[in-house]
Parts: sequence; C-alpha cells; structure tokens
Amino acid sequence: MPKLLAVDGNSILNRQFYGIRPLTNSAGVYTQAVYGFLNVLFSQLDNLKPDYVAVAFDLKAPTFRHKFYPEYKAGRHAMPPELAMQFPYAKKCISALGIKVIELEGYEADDILGTVAEMCKNGDECYIATGDRDSFQLIRDNVTVLLPHTKMGTTTTETYTPARIMEEYGVTPIQMIDIKALQGDASDCIPGVAGVGQKTAGDLI
Repeated sequence: MPKLLAVDGNSILNRQFYGIRPLTNSAGVYTQAVYGFLNVLFSQLDNLKPDYVAVAFDLKAPTFRHKFYPEYKAGRHAMPPELAMQFPYAKKCISALGIKVIELEGYEADDILGTVAEMCKNGDECYIATGDRDSFQLIRDNVTVLLPHTKMGTTTTETYTPARIMEEYGVTPIQMIDIKALQGDASDCIPGVAGVGQKTAGDLI
C-alpha cells in the first residue's frame, strides 16, 4: 500500500526555531529552524520510508478565512526576522532533496494538508507531520497525525490515531471540529462559548 508523508512546513519550522538554541552560520544567518526541521524530516523519512513526500507552506497573502472573518489571527505577533530569513533556505533544502514544496495563494498549509489527506481516501496511508493540533480532524483509519516535539535539542514524536483521539478527547476525529467551535481558539482569535473549555466541550458532545 503506497505511503505518503505530508509535512506542515510553517508549523515545524516555527516549533524548531523556538525549541533549539539560536544557531548562526559564518555569515550571521540564523539556522536553528532549518537544522531542526531537517532533523524532523530525516527522522520521519527513516521511520516511515514513505513512497511520496510533500511539504506545505503558508503564503503571506490573505486567505479565504481572513476575507470571511477579518479578525482571524489578528492578535498574533509578526514573525521574528530571525525565523523569517530561514524559510527560503528551508525551501531550497527541501527542493534539493527532490521533495515537492506545495503552496497556494489564498490557502494555508493546513488546507493543503487536508486536501492531500482527502486524496488518500482510496486507502493509501497518509502521515501528517505537524505541530498544529487542528490537523486532528483529518485523522481516520489510514490518516495518522505525527506531532514532533523538540526540547533541549532532542526530538520525540507523538502519534495520533482515531483510537488515541477517542482516548484523549472522548470523541471521534471529525468531532474535533465541534470541540474547537465550542472552546474557541485564542491563538487564531476565534471566540468560543463563554466558560467552555476542552473538557466541557467534550462532555457536551
């Protein structure tokens, strides 16, 4: 059965940037996010040995969510220049490895990952490497979400399947959409129901 690894480039680079001490090359270019990203990528390639690999990225242009809800992500701080300067180098490394970079104006990396997961509905195995738990809604029998964590330079990976979601949240993966709708998402400036957190949302569902 063909196996696909789809990577959330923005999410992994961001988490590696903050999870690894600052590193620079001789020209003063920061490199820790690229270094950490490649460690995660190579680790997943070794563990999964996928037949296909793609890395999705956001673009700066507003998405359809911004047009529908202007406050979307309004409270977020701008990306640090030390991180922003690493994205072009990360993409060059990915392309040099023969891996496809996918990005589309008006859509986020999340949307691309969701589309790729849907393309695997014929039974192909799909593994999504990301730091964003919003991807939990994509999980099903043949779609697994991998959450890499880096602390003190050491990376570990949590594996999420339908059984893990039921054990941890008490709902099916598709019901994670309802969990988010009820509790809201402060990082995206999306209000939920007042006084409702993850546990109460799960109990209600």
